[in-house]
Amino acid sequence: MAKEFDVLLVFMFDRLGRREDETPFVVQWFVQQGIEVWSTREGEQRFDTHVDKLLNYIRFWQASGESEKTAIRVRTKHLQMIGDGQYRGGLIPYGYKLEQRGRVNKKNKPVPDMVVDDDEAAVVREIFHLLVNKGYGTNRVANYLNDKGIKTKRGKSLWRGTTIRALIGNPIYIGHRHMGEELSPKHTHLQIIDDDLFERCRETVKGRATSLQKAMTMPERTDTGSLLSGLLYCKECGAKLYFSHGTNKKTLADGTIRVYGRESYRCYTKLNNPKGCNGPSSYSCDLINDAVLVELRRFLNVIKNTPNEVLMEQARENHDGANEVAYRRAEQEYIEANKQISALEDQVIKALTGENSLDISIVNTMMPKYREKMELAQQRMEEAKAKMEEEKEESKEARREIKELASWAEVFDDSQPDVRKMIIARLVERIDVGADYSVKIRLKINMRQYTGEVA
Repeated sequence: MAKEFDVLLVFMFDRLGRREDETPFVVQWFVQQGIEVWSTREGEQRFDTHVDKLLNYIRFWQASGESEKTAIRVRTKHLQMIGDGQYRGGLIPYGYKLEQRGRVNKKNKPVPDMVVDDDEAAVVREIFHLLVNKGYGTNRVANYLNDKGIKTKRGKSLWRGTTIRALIGNPIYIGHRHMGEELSPKHTHLQIIDDDLFERCRETVKGRATSLQKAMTMPERTDTGSLLSGLLYCKECGAKLYFSHGTNKKTLADGTIRVYGRESYRCYTKLNNPKGCNGPSSYSCDLINDAVLVELRRFLNVIKNTPNEVLMEQARENHDGANEVAYRRAEQEYIEANKQISALEDQVIKALTGENSLDISIVNTMMPKYREKMELAQQRMEEAKAKMEEEKEESKEARREIKELASWAEVFDDSQPDVRKMIIARLVERIDVGADYSVKIRLKINMRQYTGEVA
Protein backbone atom coordinates (compact mmCIF):
# COMPACT_ATOMS: atom_id res chain seq x y z
CA MET A 1 0.00 0.00 0.00
CA ALA A 2 3.03 2.25 0.51
CA LYS A 3 4.02 1.48 -3.11
CA GLU A 4 7.37 0.00 -2.01
CA PHE A 5 6.87 -3.18 -4.09
CA ASP A 6 6.18 -3.60 -7.78
CA VAL A 7 6.01 -7.37 -8.29
CA LEU A 8 5.21 -10.44 -6.18
CA LEU A 9 6.94 -13.43 -7.79
CA VAL A 10 6.14 -17.02 -6.77
CA PHE A 11 7.21 -20.37 -8.12
CA MET A 12 3.60 -21.46 -8.64
CA PHE A 13 0.42 -19.76 -7.51
CA ASP A 14 -0.61 -22.68 -5.29
CA ARG A 15 2.62 -22.10 -3.29
CA LEU A 16 1.27 -18.72 -2.19
CA GLY A 17 -1.31 -20.08 0.26
CA ARG A 18 -3.20 -23.17 1.39
CA ARG A 19 -6.66 -21.75 2.09
CA GLU A 20 -8.83 -21.84 -1.00
CA ASP A 21 -11.39 -19.53 0.64
CA GLU A 22 -8.85 -16.72 1.26
CA THR A 23 -5.83 -16.95 -1.03
CA PRO A 24 -7.64 -16.00 -4.30
CA PHE A 25 -8.82 -12.78 -2.68
CA VAL A 26 -5.32 -12.05 -1.35
CA VAL A 27 -3.93 -12.36 -4.88
CA GLN A 28 -6.68 -10.05 -6.18
CA TRP A 29 -5.96 -7.56 -3.38
CA PHE A 30 -2.28 -7.36 -4.42
CA VAL A 31 -3.28 -6.59 -8.00
CA GLN A 32 -5.73 -3.94 -6.80
CA GLN A 33 -2.85 -2.25 -4.95
CA GLY A 34 -0.92 -2.00 -8.21
CA ILE A 35 1.39 -4.94 -7.52
CA GLU A 36 1.80 -7.43 -10.33
CA VAL A 37 1.53 -11.10 -9.30
CA TRP A 38 3.66 -13.46 -11.37
CA SER A 39 4.35 -17.19 -11.34
CA THR A 40 7.47 -18.66 -12.91
CA ARG A 41 5.27 -21.43 -14.32
CA GLU A 42 1.96 -19.75 -15.09
CA GLY A 43 2.90 -16.19 -15.95
CA GLU A 44 1.04 -13.12 -14.69
CA GLN A 45 -2.28 -13.34 -12.87
CA ARG A 46 -4.57 -10.62 -14.20
CA PHE A 47 -8.13 -9.61 -13.35
CA ASP A 48 -9.21 -7.85 -16.53
CA THR A 49 -12.39 -9.89 -16.93
CA HIS A 50 -14.90 -11.82 -14.85
CA VAL A 51 -13.43 -15.04 -16.28
CA ASP A 52 -10.01 -14.09 -14.86
CA LYS A 53 -11.55 -13.84 -11.39
CA LEU A 54 -13.33 -17.18 -11.80
CA LEU A 55 -10.17 -18.96 -13.03
CA ASN A 56 -8.22 -17.46 -10.14
CA TYR A 57 -10.65 -18.96 -7.61
CA ILE A 58 -10.85 -22.33 -9.41
CA ARG A 59 -7.05 -22.61 -9.46
CA PHE A 60 -6.76 -22.40 -5.66
CA TRP A 61 -9.80 -24.62 -5.08
CA GLN A 62 -8.19 -27.27 -7.30
CA ALA A 63 -4.80 -26.88 -5.57
CA SER A 64 -6.47 -27.38 -2.18
CA GLY A 65 -8.05 -30.61 -3.39
CA GLU A 66 -4.71 -31.88 -4.68
CA SER A 67 -3.11 -30.98 -1.35
CA GLU A 68 -5.71 -33.03 0.52
CA LYS A 69 -5.18 -35.98 -1.82
CA THR A 70 -1.42 -35.74 -1.33
CA ALA A 71 -1.85 -35.68 2.47
CA ILE A 72 -4.05 -38.79 2.29
CA ARG A 73 -1.53 -40.60 0.08
CA VAL A 74 1.36 -39.67 2.39
CA ARG A 75 -0.56 -40.77 5.49
CA THR A 76 -1.59 -44.04 3.84
CA LYS A 77 2.01 -44.72 2.83
CA HIS A 78 3.29 -44.01 6.34
CA LEU A 79 0.64 -46.27 7.88
CA GLN A 80 1.71 -49.00 5.47
CA MET A 81 5.33 -48.49 6.48
CA ILE A 82 4.65 -48.77 10.22
CA GLY A 83 2.45 -51.79 9.49
CA ASP A 84 5.44 -53.42 7.78
CA GLY A 85 7.74 -52.35 10.62
CA GLN A 86 9.81 -50.11 8.35
CA TYR A 87 11.74 -47.05 9.45
CA ARG A 88 10.01 -43.91 8.12
CA GLY A 89 12.47 -41.27 9.26
CA GLY A 90 12.78 -39.16 12.36
CA LEU A 91 14.39 -39.74 15.76
CA ILE A 92 15.26 -43.34 16.61
CA PRO A 93 13.73 -44.42 19.96
CA TYR A 94 16.17 -45.28 22.72
CA GLY A 95 16.96 -48.98 22.56
CA TYR A 96 17.15 -49.17 18.77
CA LYS A 97 19.54 -48.37 15.93
CA LEU A 98 19.53 -48.27 12.13
CA GLU A 99 21.13 -51.06 10.19
CA GLN A 100 21.44 -51.87 6.49
CA ARG A 101 19.74 -55.22 5.92
CA GLY A 102 19.57 -55.34 2.13
CA ARG A 103 16.32 -53.43 1.59
CA VAL A 104 16.22 -50.89 -1.29
CA ASN A 105 13.73 -48.22 -2.33
CA LYS A 106 12.10 -47.59 -5.72
CA LYS A 107 15.28 -45.91 -6.93
CA ASN A 108 17.24 -49.04 -6.01
CA LYS A 109 19.08 -47.19 -3.26
CA PRO A 110 19.73 -48.96 0.06
CA VAL A 111 17.49 -47.89 2.97
CA PRO A 112 18.13 -48.75 6.63
CA ASP A 113 15.89 -50.76 8.94
CA MET A 114 15.40 -50.27 12.66
CA VAL A 115 16.74 -53.06 14.87
CA VAL A 116 17.26 -53.56 18.61
CA ASP A 117 20.44 -52.05 20.06
CA ASP A 118 21.49 -54.63 22.67
CA ASP A 119 23.34 -52.18 24.93
CA GLU A 120 20.53 -49.64 25.00
CA ALA A 121 17.90 -52.38 25.29
CA ALA A 122 19.56 -53.48 28.55
CA VAL A 123 19.13 -49.93 29.87
CA VAL A 124 15.46 -49.92 28.81
CA ARG A 125 14.85 -53.17 30.72
CA GLU A 126 16.59 -51.69 33.77
CA ILE A 127 14.33 -48.60 33.61
CA PHE A 128 11.18 -50.71 33.62
CA HIS A 129 12.58 -52.93 36.40
CA LEU A 130 13.40 -49.95 38.61
CA LEU A 131 9.96 -48.42 38.13
CA VAL A 132 7.91 -51.59 38.63
CA ASN A 133 9.90 -53.77 40.99
CA LYS A 134 12.05 -51.38 42.98
CA GLY A 135 9.60 -48.54 43.45
CA TYR A 136 11.68 -45.83 41.79
CA GLY A 137 9.95 -42.72 40.52
CA THR A 138 10.75 -41.32 37.09
CA ASN A 139 12.94 -38.55 38.52
CA ARG A 140 14.82 -41.04 40.66
CA VAL A 141 15.39 -43.27 37.61
CA ALA A 142 16.72 -40.25 35.70
CA ASN A 143 19.13 -39.46 38.53
CA TYR A 144 20.19 -43.12 38.65
CA LEU A 145 21.07 -43.09 34.94
CA ASN A 146 22.88 -39.77 35.26
CA ASP A 147 24.93 -41.10 38.17
CA LYS A 148 25.88 -44.13 36.08
CA GLY A 149 27.07 -41.85 33.27
CA ILE A 150 24.60 -43.33 30.79
CA LYS A 151 23.89 -40.89 27.97
CA THR A 152 20.59 -40.26 26.22
CA LYS A 153 19.94 -41.10 22.58
CA ARG A 154 21.11 -37.66 21.54
CA GLY A 155 24.39 -38.13 23.37
CA LYS A 156 23.47 -35.87 26.26
CA SER A 157 24.54 -36.83 29.76
CA LEU A 158 21.39 -35.51 31.44
CA TRP A 159 18.27 -37.62 31.74
CA ARG A 160 15.06 -36.03 33.02
CA GLY A 161 11.89 -37.42 34.55
CA THR A 162 9.94 -36.24 31.49
CA THR A 163 12.29 -38.25 29.26
CA ILE A 164 11.63 -41.38 31.29
CA ARG A 165 7.84 -40.85 31.22
CA ALA A 166 7.92 -40.42 27.44
CA LEU A 167 10.06 -43.54 27.06
CA ILE A 168 7.81 -45.89 29.05
CA GLY A 169 4.74 -44.71 27.13
CA ASN A 170 6.16 -45.69 23.73
CA PRO A 171 4.49 -48.91 22.45
CA ILE A 172 7.56 -49.70 20.36
CA TYR A 173 8.98 -51.52 23.40
CA ILE A 174 6.26 -54.18 23.10
CA GLY A 175 6.71 -54.36 19.32
CA HIS A 176 4.13 -51.85 18.07
CA ARG A 177 5.18 -49.05 15.72
CA HIS A 178 2.87 -46.06 15.98
CA MET A 179 1.85 -42.91 14.16
CA GLY A 180 -0.30 -40.78 16.42
CA GLU A 181 -2.95 -43.10 17.83
CA GLU A 182 -2.50 -45.65 15.03
CA LEU A 183 -0.69 -48.83 16.09
CA SER A 184 0.93 -51.40 13.84
CA PRO A 185 0.56 -55.16 14.32
CA LYS A 186 3.12 -56.58 16.76
CA HIS A 187 6.66 -56.92 15.38
CA THR A 188 8.29 -59.42 17.73
CA HIS A 189 11.80 -58.63 16.46
CA LEU A 190 11.39 -55.10 17.87
CA GLN A 191 9.94 -56.12 21.24
CA ILE A 192 12.16 -55.42 24.26
CA ILE A 193 9.66 -55.45 27.17
CA ASP A 194 7.11 -58.10 28.12
CA ASP A 195 3.49 -56.95 27.56
CA ASP A 196 2.53 -57.43 31.22
CA LEU A 197 5.57 -55.54 32.50
CA PHE A 198 4.85 -52.67 30.09
CA GLU A 199 1.25 -52.36 31.31
CA ARG A 200 2.23 -52.70 34.98
CA CYS A 201 4.78 -49.94 34.53
CA ARG A 202 2.20 -47.57 33.09
CA GLU A 203 -0.21 -48.39 35.91
CA THR A 204 2.53 -47.92 38.51
CA VAL A 205 3.67 -44.52 37.27
CA LYS A 206 0.10 -43.35 36.78
CA GLY A 207 -0.89 -44.62 40.24
CA ARG A 208 1.82 -42.66 42.04
CA ALA A 209 1.14 -39.31 40.34
CA THR A 210 1.05 -36.69 43.09
CA SER A 211 -1.80 -34.91 41.31
CA LEU A 212 -4.04 -37.82 42.36
CA GLN A 213 -3.48 -36.92 46.02
CA LYS A 214 -5.69 -39.29 48.08
CA ALA A 215 -6.45 -41.38 45.00
CA MET A 216 -2.79 -42.43 44.64
CA THR A 217 -2.47 -46.21 44.37
CA MET A 218 1.33 -46.35 44.70
CA PRO A 219 3.68 -44.81 47.25
CA GLU A 220 4.99 -41.43 46.15
CA ARG A 221 8.46 -42.39 47.40
CA THR A 222 10.12 -45.66 48.38
CA ASP A 223 13.44 -44.21 49.49
CA THR A 224 12.14 -43.10 52.90
CA GLY A 225 12.29 -44.92 56.24
CA SER A 226 8.53 -45.56 56.26
CA LEU A 227 7.46 -49.07 55.27
CA LEU A 228 3.70 -48.45 55.20
CA SER A 229 3.40 -44.75 54.48
CA GLY A 230 0.25 -43.90 52.56
CA LEU A 231 -1.51 -47.15 53.48
CA LEU A 232 -2.31 -46.63 57.17
CA TYR A 233 -5.57 -45.21 58.53
CA CYS A 234 -6.74 -44.56 62.06
CA LYS A 235 -9.50 -47.06 62.88
CA GLU A 236 -10.97 -44.66 65.44
CA CYS A 237 -11.49 -41.56 63.27
CA GLY A 238 -10.71 -42.76 59.72
CA ALA A 239 -7.90 -40.23 59.13
CA LYS A 240 -4.71 -41.23 57.33
CA LEU A 241 -1.69 -41.89 59.54
CA TYR A 242 1.52 -40.09 58.61
CA PHE A 243 5.10 -41.18 59.16
CA SER A 244 7.11 -39.13 61.64
CA HIS A 245 10.81 -39.37 62.40
CA GLY A 246 12.41 -37.69 65.39
CA THR A 247 15.13 -38.14 68.00
CA ASN A 248 15.32 -38.38 71.78
CA LYS A 249 18.36 -37.47 73.85
CA LYS A 250 19.34 -39.17 77.10
CA THR A 251 22.17 -38.15 79.42
CA LEU A 252 23.98 -41.18 80.84
CA ALA A 253 25.59 -41.49 84.26
CA ASP A 254 29.03 -40.69 82.86
CA GLY A 255 27.71 -37.45 81.37
CA THR A 256 27.67 -38.64 77.74
CA ILE A 257 24.58 -37.96 75.66
CA ARG A 258 23.02 -40.79 73.71
CA VAL A 259 20.69 -39.99 70.81
CA TYR A 260 17.83 -42.40 70.08
CA GLY A 261 15.90 -42.47 66.84
CA ARG A 262 12.13 -42.31 67.23
CA GLU A 263 9.86 -43.36 64.38
CA SER A 264 6.08 -43.38 64.59
CA TYR A 265 2.86 -43.18 62.61
CA ARG A 266 0.85 -40.18 63.78
CA CYS A 267 -2.83 -39.28 63.66
CA TYR A 268 -2.96 -35.57 62.99
CA THR A 269 -6.67 -35.43 63.77
CA LYS A 270 -5.80 -36.42 67.34
CA LEU A 271 -2.82 -34.06 67.45
CA ASN A 272 -4.76 -31.06 66.16
CA ASN A 273 -8.08 -31.82 67.86
CA PRO A 274 -7.81 -34.23 70.84
CA LYS A 275 -11.58 -34.54 71.05
CA GLY A 276 -11.85 -35.44 67.37
CA CYS A 277 -10.38 -38.92 67.82
CA ASN A 278 -10.62 -41.50 70.62
CA GLY A 279 -7.38 -43.23 69.63
CA PRO A 280 -3.76 -42.39 70.47
CA SER A 281 -1.92 -39.59 68.69
CA SER A 282 0.94 -41.85 67.59
CA TYR A 283 1.75 -45.52 67.07
CA SER A 284 5.12 -47.23 67.20
CA CYS A 285 6.40 -47.96 63.69
CA ASP A 286 8.06 -51.21 64.74
CA LEU A 287 4.92 -52.67 66.33
CA ILE A 288 2.68 -51.77 63.39
CA ASN A 289 5.21 -52.92 60.79
CA ASP A 290 5.77 -56.25 62.55
CA ALA A 291 2.03 -56.95 62.86
CA VAL A 292 1.43 -56.21 59.17
CA LEU A 293 4.45 -58.22 58.01
CA VAL A 294 3.25 -61.27 59.96
CA GLU A 295 -0.10 -61.24 58.14
CA LEU A 296 1.42 -60.57 54.71
CA ARG A 297 4.01 -63.32 55.13
CA ARG A 298 1.25 -65.74 56.11
CA PHE A 299 -0.68 -64.97 52.94
CA LEU A 300 2.39 -65.01 50.68
CA ASN A 301 3.53 -68.34 52.16
CA VAL A 302 0.18 -69.86 51.20
CA ILE A 303 0.73 -68.58 47.65
CA LYS A 304 4.35 -69.79 47.65
CA ASN A 305 3.44 -73.31 48.76
CA THR A 306 0.50 -73.73 46.39
CA PRO A 307 1.19 -74.80 42.77
CA ASN A 308 0.15 -72.22 40.16
CA GLU A 309 -2.18 -74.77 38.55
CA VAL A 310 -4.11 -75.13 41.80
CA LEU A 311 -4.32 -71.36 42.26
CA MET A 312 -5.63 -70.97 38.74
CA GLU A 313 -8.19 -73.72 39.25
CA GLN A 314 -9.32 -72.05 42.48
CA ALA A 315 -9.79 -68.80 40.56
CA ARG A 316 -11.80 -70.57 37.83
CA GLU A 317 -14.27 -71.89 40.39
CA ASN A 318 -15.62 -68.38 40.72
CA HIS A 319 -16.98 -68.70 37.16
CA ASP A 320 -19.70 -71.32 37.26
CA GLY A 321 -20.46 -71.19 33.53
CA ALA A 322 -23.88 -69.63 34.09
CA ASN A 323 -23.29 -67.08 31.36
CA GLU A 324 -22.45 -69.80 28.83
CA VAL A 325 -25.66 -71.63 29.72
CA ALA A 326 -27.65 -68.40 29.45
CA TYR A 327 -26.10 -67.71 26.05
CA ARG A 328 -26.94 -71.17 24.68
CA ARG A 329 -30.53 -70.96 25.92
CA ALA A 330 -31.03 -67.50 24.45
CA GLU A 331 -29.45 -68.67 21.20
CA GLN A 332 -31.88 -71.59 21.03
CA GLU A 333 -34.84 -69.29 21.69
CA TYR A 334 -33.59 -66.97 18.96
CA ILE A 335 -33.31 -69.84 16.47
CA GLU A 336 -36.80 -71.13 17.32
CA ALA A 337 -38.38 -67.68 17.01
CA ASN A 338 -36.60 -67.13 13.71
CA LYS A 339 -37.89 -70.47 12.41
CA GLN A 340 -41.45 -69.53 13.37
CA ILE A 341 -41.16 -66.18 11.61
CA SER A 342 -39.77 -67.86 8.48
CA ALA A 343 -42.58 -70.41 8.54
CA LEU A 344 -45.22 -67.66 8.84
CA GLU A 345 -43.62 -65.72 5.99
CA ASP A 346 -43.72 -68.87 3.81
CA GLN A 347 -47.41 -69.36 4.59
CA VAL A 348 -48.15 -65.73 3.71
CA ILE A 349 -46.45 -66.15 0.34
CA LYS A 350 -48.48 -69.31 -0.34
CA ALA A 351 -51.69 -67.51 0.65
CA LEU A 352 -50.90 -64.66 -1.72
CA THR A 353 -50.23 -67.10 -4.59
CA GLY A 354 -53.38 -69.11 -3.83
CA GLU A 355 -51.59 -72.23 -2.58
CA ASN A 356 -53.48 -72.10 0.73
CA SER A 357 -56.39 -70.27 2.32
CA LEU A 358 -54.56 -68.85 5.35
CA ASP A 359 -56.20 -65.89 7.07
CA ILE A 360 -53.60 -63.07 6.85
CA SER A 361 -55.02 -61.38 9.96
CA ILE A 362 -53.87 -64.36 12.05
CA VAL A 363 -50.34 -63.91 10.76
CA ASN A 364 -50.46 -60.20 11.52
CA THR A 365 -51.38 -61.08 15.11
CA MET A 366 -48.70 -63.77 15.58
CA MET A 367 -45.79 -62.13 13.76
CA PRO A 368 -45.15 -59.25 16.26
CA LYS A 369 -45.09 -61.74 19.15
CA TYR A 370 -42.41 -63.87 17.51
CA ARG A 371 -40.41 -60.80 16.48
CA GLU A 372 -40.51 -59.51 20.05
CA LYS A 373 -39.45 -62.94 21.29
CA MET A 374 -36.56 -63.02 18.81
CA GLU A 375 -35.41 -59.49 19.73
CA LEU A 376 -35.54 -60.33 23.44
CA ALA A 377 -33.51 -63.51 22.86
CA GLN A 378 -30.96 -61.53 20.82
CA GLN A 379 -30.66 -59.01 23.64
CA ARG A 380 -30.04 -61.78 26.18
CA MET A 381 -27.46 -63.33 23.86
CA GLU A 382 -25.59 -60.04 23.63
CA GLU A 383 -25.69 -59.54 27.42
CA ALA A 384 -24.46 -63.08 28.08
CA LYS A 385 -21.71 -62.72 25.46
CA ALA A 386 -20.54 -59.45 27.03
CA LYS A 387 -20.34 -61.13 30.44
CA MET A 388 -18.44 -64.06 28.93
CA GLU A 389 -15.92 -61.59 27.48
CA GLU A 390 -15.58 -60.02 30.92
CA GLU A 391 -14.85 -63.45 32.39
CA LYS A 392 -12.17 -64.02 29.76
CA GLU A 393 -10.53 -60.73 30.73
CA GLU A 394 -10.81 -61.67 34.40
CA SER A 395 -9.15 -65.01 33.68
CA LYS A 396 -6.36 -63.23 31.85
CA GLU A 397 -5.98 -60.83 34.76
CA ALA A 398 -6.01 -63.78 37.19
CA ARG A 399 -3.14 -65.45 35.33
CA ARG A 400 -1.13 -62.23 35.46
CA GLU A 401 -2.00 -61.78 39.13
CA ILE A 402 -0.91 -65.31 40.01
CA LYS A 403 2.38 -64.80 38.20
CA GLU A 404 2.98 -61.60 40.17
CA LEU A 405 1.95 -63.14 43.48
CA ALA A 406 4.28 -66.09 42.97
CA SER A 407 7.23 -63.81 42.22
CA TRP A 408 6.46 -61.58 45.23
CA ALA A 409 6.15 -64.57 47.55
CA GLU A 410 9.51 -65.86 46.35
CA VAL A 411 11.50 -62.67 46.97
CA PHE A 412 9.60 -60.87 49.74
CA ASP A 413 11.61 -62.01 52.77
CA ASP A 414 15.02 -61.38 51.16
CA SER A 415 14.14 -58.21 49.27
CA GLN A 416 15.63 -54.76 49.85
CA PRO A 417 13.44 -52.22 51.74
CA ASP A 418 12.43 -50.26 48.64
CA VAL A 419 11.44 -53.48 46.81
CA ARG A 420 9.47 -54.66 49.86
CA LYS A 421 7.64 -51.32 50.02
CA MET A 422 6.71 -51.64 46.36
CA ILE A 423 5.37 -55.17 46.80
CA ILE A 424 3.30 -54.07 49.80
CA ALA A 425 1.95 -51.08 47.87
CA ARG A 426 0.88 -53.32 44.98
CA LEU A 427 -0.64 -55.89 47.33
CA VAL A 428 -2.36 -53.75 49.98
CA GLU A 429 -5.18 -51.26 49.47
CA ARG A 430 -5.35 -49.93 53.04
CA ILE A 431 -4.58 -50.87 56.65
CA ASP A 432 -6.77 -49.74 59.54
CA VAL A 433 -4.99 -49.48 62.90
CA GLY A 434 -6.93 -49.65 66.17
CA ALA A 435 -6.11 -48.08 69.53
CA ASP A 436 -5.01 -51.53 70.80
CA TYR A 437 -2.59 -51.91 67.86
CA SER A 438 -4.95 -54.26 66.05
CA VAL A 439 -4.60 -54.11 62.28
CA LYS A 440 -7.13 -54.86 59.56
CA ILE A 441 -5.55 -55.32 56.15
CA ARG A 442 -7.58 -54.82 52.99
CA LEU A 443 -5.84 -56.39 49.99
CA LYS A 444 -6.21 -55.20 46.42
CA ILE A 445 -6.91 -58.78 45.35
CA ASN A 446 -9.59 -61.21 46.44
CA MET A 447 -7.74 -63.43 48.93
CA ARG A 448 -10.60 -65.95 49.05
CA GLN A 449 -10.28 -66.36 45.28
CA TYR A 450 -6.88 -68.02 45.67
CA THR A 451 -6.69 -69.33 49.21
CA GLY A 452 -10.30 -69.80 50.30
CA GLU A 453 -9.63 -67.38 53.18
CA VAL A 454 -11.09 -63.98 53.96
CA ALA A 455 -8.60 -61.09 53.83
